[in-house]
Amino acid sequence: MSINLIKEEVRTMEAVCEKYSQTMVECDVIVPDVKPDIKKVLEVSGTVSVTQKLIQQDKVFLQGVVRMTVLYVPDGESRAGIKSLFATQEFTHTTDCHGITPEMQLLAQAEAESFDSTLINSRKVNLRAILGIGIKVSKPTMLEIATDLEEASQIALKKEPLRTLCATANAECQIILREQLEMPSGKPTIGEILKISATPVAVELCMMDNKAVAKGQVRVCTLYLSEDENHSVEFAEHMLPFTEILDAEGVREDMEGEVEYHLQDMYYELRENNDGEARLLGLELVLGALLRGSEIREVSAINDAYSLDGELEMVCKNHRIEQLLAHNTAELTVKDQAQIPPMLPALSQICDMHSVAKIDRITAGQGQVTVYGTVQTWILYLSKDENAPIASFKHISEFSHTFDVKDAVEDTACDARIFVEHTSYTLSGENGIELRFILGLSVKSLKTGTVCLIESITETTPETPHQHPCMVLYFVQKGDTLWSIAKRYRTTVDAIKALNRLESDLIYPGQQIKIIAQQHAA
Repeated sequence: MSINLIKEEVRTMEAVCEKYSQTMVECDVIVPDVKPDIKKVLEVSGTVSVTQKLIQQDKVFLQGVVRMTVLYVPDGESRAGIKSLFATQEFTHTTDCHGITPEMQLLAQAEAESFDSTLINSRKVNLRAILGIGIKVSKPTMLEIATDLEEASQIALKKEPLRTLCATANAECQIILREQLEMPSGKPTIGEILKISATPVAVELCMMDNKAVAKGQVRVCTLYLSEDENHSVEFAEHMLPFTEILDAEGVREDMEGEVEYHLQDMYYELRENNDGEARLLGLELVLGALLRGSEIREVSAINDAYSLDGELEMVCKNHRIEQLLAHNTAELTVKDQAQIPPMLPALSQICDMHSVAKIDRITAGQGQVTVYGTVQTWILYLSKDENAPIASFKHISEFSHTFDVKDAVEDTACDARIFVEHTSYTLSGENGIELRFILGLSVKSLKTGTVCLIESITETTPETPHQHPCMVLYFVQKGDTLWSIAKRYRTTVDAIKALNRLESDLIYPGQQIKIIAQQHAA
């Protein structure tokens, strides 16, 4: 006799391919005629933006652009001389992913891991950027999960809680911000802009039906030469808050949402104020916003059953399901001491400082998830040595943070994000700098693996009748559970607990348990 199952439809995502790779983007830059020769390259920095993502049969194709800024000491310049170059280089990258097809869902990200340069001659420099590229291709799947039976009082059920996570809506939007920035009072007038960096950070996200209200801020750092005769190197920082309504088809109010921003393009021009001084900066920022809406469903799926007076035949099928264990966020404060390298001149004044945080590894186990990472800080400063008036170096600070995550084990998968919210410093002597970072950390802990879902149950009547109930004294063996014992003797867990006055399901090897059995174990 076929038993009617009560089923719930649950949408899930099955990860088909998940890969990380690196690629190098390289270009040669010729110094324009209006710029002086290069004596020494101080620093190379930049941003990367993915402009096109495409799933092909068994392949993922990415196209993007890297924008790089070079700060250098010009040949023949006096104290505090510094100039800059700008370069833009397109790139393409293909990743082999066996089994993927164009209709699947793609999540792809690229970040600049390092920049480097080689001075070919005083008018030509080779620039290189190492990009880290991560992709995840998933296939949406609709599952029918058996959660209960219709009118089957003589059948004992064992259920497993499932907390499925499905990214049901992805939207890529573009945000254009136009601002006019004024240099702070006390800062000299702008003579020449050396470098402008813009770092967007998410602050708040409110999900609505087919829309999302996103609040964020952009940290804009401007490095420039003053207009006075000293041509001093100056630094100014501005915070630009923004609120945008993003169109996202398929997003619902009850979804869990997250958004990531990246700088796609930037345009700026120097403007004069009412007094005719170049103290205004007209800025247009083009931000890319990747919005993800996830649906979390919690169901109790039948994963085992037995009949108290018959035989059951169950048909099961394995499914790879991604379950959410926890989504943790934290704001970290990291402090460190940076020392000027011995081969560099003593510090007089810091001109520019920018930091990038990255996650190096994540460990999980024994109910905890620990994130290990580094903050890379590039420091540009004026020195006390007239022969080497400007110098720069990179300092690496380490950090770690642990979250308590119930059921976290060694093979728990983690999706983590880290960003720098704020950087500050205090000078401590000629060669020391006390650094302080505020980091934003977000970690999703996921249980991945195969779950056997019951598709049908059939009950048959045994050819020989069961024996009459009898009392059994059972000694618990290693690996036994109340469920396995109850199933063997055709009784129930509740009946065993009541007869033995057990307050929980916890048992231990060697423990004596009384059982009123319907038949002897085979």
